[in-house]
Amino acid sequence: MNFYEAQDFFKKLYPDVLVSFEFDEKCHRFYEFVMTDGLPNDMHHIECHKVKVTIPGMPIQYVPIQPHRLTCDWNYMNGLISSKTDK
Repeated sequence: MNFYEAQDFFKKLYPDVLVSFEFDEKCHRFYEFVMTDGLPNDMHHIECHKVKVTIPGMPIQYVPIQPHRLTCDWNYMNGLISSKTDK
């Protein structure tokens, strides 16, 4: 099931509840840095293989999905790199 099918599934399962979906660091599968002439571009990609589903009154769950690509800016990617290498 892809991300959009997962959204539809949970919205049908809990029609009167606000279900939220988020891609946090536990969802990330890999990071793709786009460089030109040795310098980072403005936009990069993150591929996720699961989504964090939050339903009020229930434990948070991570649902496996087909690979889903996100686009993010250099500042966000640089922050991810820094947080992982500073440890």
